[in-house]
Amino acid sequence: MTDCLYCIDTQMPAGRDDAIGELFERCPVCTQPCPRCDGVAVYPANYNTPLELAADLAVLRLAPVFCLGCTGVIALSAMSATEDIP
Repeated sequence: MTDCLYCIDTQMPAGRDDAIGELFERCPVCTQPCPRCDGVAVYPANYNTPLELAADLAVLRLAPVFCLGCTGVIALSAMSATEDIP
């Protein structure tokens, strides 16, 4: 644990999204950015697993795009009307 003034346990608030709610991001002051997404990814506060997030977004015909480096959400992709909901 660090004594950073900008975050709590290396996570800092990153705003709110209408589809996925409250968001957190990695603290740029006390952590290194993910080499794959360069720190762009966000982490929804209201979900414990990526599967929970994907299931809730499927109802809205959206699919999360996860960073392969840090597993944060880097985008939301619209599902077409013919795609099956998981």
